[in-house]
Amino acid sequence: MKIDIFPRRSLLNPELWRPDAYASSFRAPGKLWLDKNENLDPSLLAFTSALLRKMDALSLATYPDLSLLYKSLANWVGVDKKSLLLTPGSDGAIRMTFEVFINERDAVIHTAPTFAMYPVYCQMFGATPQPIEYRRGTNGPVLGLDSILMHIGRVRPRLVCLPNPDSPTGSVLAPDELKAVVDLCGRLGSIILVDEAYHPFYTHSCVKWTENCPHLVVARTFAKAWGLAGLRIGYLVGHPNTMQFFHKMRPMYEVGTLGATVISQMLNHVDQMEASVDRLGAGKRYFVEEMNALGLSTIPTEGNFQHVAFGRHAENLHEVLDAKVLYRKDFKDECLRGYSRFSMTTVEQMRPIVESMRVAMIAGEGGCP
Repeated sequence: MKIDIFPRRSLLNPELWRPDAYASSFRAPGKLWLDKNENLDPSLLAFTSALLRKMDALSLATYPDLSLLYKSLANWVGVDKKSLLLTPGSDGAIRMTFEVFINERDAVIHTAPTFAMYPVYCQMFGATPQPIEYRRGTNGPVLGLDSILMHIGRVRPRLVCLPNPDSPTGSVLAPDELKAVVDLCGRLGSIILVDEAYHPFYTHSCVKWTENCPHLVVARTFAKAWGLAGLRIGYLVGHPNTMQFFHKMRPMYEVGTLGATVISQMLNHVDQMEASVDRLGAGKRYFVEEMNALGLSTIPTEGNFQHVAFGRHAENLHEVLDAKVLYRKDFKDECLRGYSRFSMTTVEQMRPIVESMRVAMIAGEGGCP
């Protein structure tokens, strides 16, 4: 018997493609994992591992009661609890923003390149994407404020998606520039989603603006600075009048009991997260200084990752590093072509990588290490 299946029209788009959910993505355990912008700081891992060992088995057996987590999170973020919604990572926060605001053919502006799910959600929900592209500059990707404002004014979108810092570029808009974009969206009746996944590696936040800007929502995650990517927990911040619509889309339980318990405990130890951010910041400064000392070009970034161009040493360095570390070797995007990206870790973990590169470059020049 033939059965016709009629999904959402946008799902019939042959360009809407998702990776195979059943395929393995093997990461060699003997290498240093610096490929996915995770926080693998050994000291923070030791602390979170100790927390897990203290978890009550009821965290596995019971459905979540999230009221205390909302209260603790509201205190840390500095907003009313009615301004918050827990989500499955910042990815879940982005998806819910599309679910709440986007109808088919609505115009959505996002940067390019950016987090991969922005264009995917445009396709998934049948939106009309209107990307604005970074251009290649002398010091890395460039996307000027005037270009952004002109694009928004011309398109008059339903939604503007603006990660700050952006990924993979690592670039940010200065606070006054970001405020100009938020204000323009308000005048045009556009929703703006500011993705602060890398907070507080980049310390400025526009969360406080949500008190007076009901068209602004902010996405955050515990995956980056907090070192809890495996829990898949993030949250949205917005004006309470706006967040009431998100809560109408809320599932029965936003996140699981185990994850909520870990996050609640970590919010009692913010100093551990902040110390880790400081350690990774020191690792990043060390890495940049050493790369520049080797004559390799770097791009200023505000996330927990760093770009470096190997130039004429690329073949030699990639061969040496391949046995030691996982990292993003190159980008197809013109604004980042020729650069490799390393997630940041501590000085102690970065030092052997830097030394291997130094030895390889000296040997490649015919010298003695």
